[in-house]
Amino acid sequence: MDGSRFKLVYRLLLPAIAIATCVLGYYTYLTAVQFQQLGEQSLAESSLWLVRDRVNRLEQTIIGADNQVFGVVNLDEPEHALDDWKNRAEEISPSVRAVVVLDVQRRVVDAEARASERDKQKFLHLFLREVVQDMKLETLPFKVLYHLHKNYEGRSYLISYQAVHHHGRRFYLALHHDTGYLIRTVFPDLFKSESGKEWHNVVDEDNRRIFGPNLASAGDYVVGLRFPTTLYGWRLQVAPRTAPLLNAKGQTSRFNQAALIALSLAVILIAVAFILYAADKERRLARLKSDFIANVSHELKTPLSVIKMFGEMLLTKRVRDETKQEEYLEIICSESERLSGLIENVLDFAALEHGKPKYEMHQADMGEVVQRAVETFRYRFEREGAEVRVHRVGDPPHARVDEQAITLAVINLLDNAVKYGGGTAVDVTVATLAAEIEIRVRDHGRGIPEIDRKRVFERFYRGQSSGQARGSGIGLSLVKHIAEAHHGHAWAGNADGGGAVVTLSLPRRDPTLRAGRQEARGGKLAEGAIDSPQPTDIVAPHG
Repeated sequence: MDGSRFKLVYRLLLPAIAIATCVLGYYTYLTAVQFQQLGEQSLAESSLWLVRDRVNRLEQTIIGADNQVFGVVNLDEPEHALDDWKNRAEEISPSVRAVVVLDVQRRVVDAEARASERDKQKFLHLFLREVVQDMKLETLPFKVLYHLHKNYEGRSYLISYQAVHHHGRRFYLALHHDTGYLIRTVFPDLFKSESGKEWHNVVDEDNRRIFGPNLASAGDYVVGLRFPTTLYGWRLQVAPRTAPLLNAKGQTSRFNQAALIALSLAVILIAVAFILYAADKERRLARLKSDFIANVSHELKTPLSVIKMFGEMLLTKRVRDETKQEEYLEIICSESERLSGLIENVLDFAALEHGKPKYEMHQADMGEVVQRAVETFRYRFEREGAEVRVHRVGDPPHARVDEQAITLAVINLLDNAVKYGGGTAVDVTVATLAAEIEIRVRDHGRGIPEIDRKRVFERFYRGQSSGQARGSGIGLSLVKHIAEAHHGHAWAGNADGGGAVVTLSLPRRDPTLRAGRQEARGGKLAEGAIDSPQPTDIVAPHG
């Protein structure tokens, strides 16, 4: 797939996947919320069924007491209608505190109370002054039970009443339920949790608690139902005992679900982006490999053509001038060495691609190794008209290295300096530091652009400033690998006075030896001193 098609797929596929994952996340979140709502609805329905059952039981208890009382009222003798109830009040209606019989003119025909005479008169006075006004007796149908639940003088009163017809006369029967008795005795027994998993309480119209615990911590899990006909000024509420935990969990569950779904979507999008990035990187790497093959083919073809041309000229003896013959032979040697270096680079790179190559380590003088690499490159310097200067700083630089690998690395550094230095002088410095040896190769050209500085050691990478300079793009990557194989490192930068400088750093000692090996003197590791620079060696000067 070419670059334009890949970019088109990249720009279309990633938004499409992002939209699809967002839609999937939305419906996943919606489904999770619906499941949660179904669970809450199921719990609410269960609580509602329970509260209806409790409300109906209390209603039946009160209405049953009403019917018991009204059933024993004897209107044959209206003035003694309540004698039977008075004798059996504790047995048949423990919640009823007083019973009153009124005639059609709202006069008291008979009245009895389970209280002192003073309290009885006080109740009758309140009853006739205020309660009767709210009962609307004139419009009452016969034998229909009604209830009045209202606060009088700061106390809650429950009045049950009905109109009856007896021997052509109209009477009104009313009884007063002791709400305190209901709260203290009836409610605890009636509203106790049979399973031990619910809380019950009763509140009034102002949401003031009449009975039971405070259910504020239950939140949305409280189900309430008003008493329909008796204590209609109050409301029974039921909540599961686990409501505080459910409420706290419900407050965080949606956030957690949204966060989890968002995290999953982020992981999916990151994975997709990484896959697309990896595909793009592989595409670019394939293109770089293709360019690498083309560059290497060109690099191989050029010296071979030169060698073939000058070899044929010498073989056919068309050149009889000995100076020219010697010059052509030097060119053949130079191109052969360049061809040999290129082949070594390709072979080493192939070894890197198939696994780490093996290095033969032994003690060596790094100054001599660098000097041999410079001498090997001498013909290239002479042909390009460049000057190379070798500097040594510090003690004799000894280290355990693979000489052939280090030579190849230095040749690659020199090749880069010549190609990109614009024919300027090249300085090679071998510096012995306390724990490492640095080999610095500096040219005096334009330097390395900032955009290329971090990528010059990548495989196949050729900077934007490379221009028409020939190369395979693997030289510096081999330098980096050789440095790391020797437990060192390599880096590139620009020198203060202009030009690029690439440094190869190697440890002074064998990195495979234990750090515990110490010299006899004092048991301390010896450190190399930094001396003043030694005299400079000038190779292939050109004036």
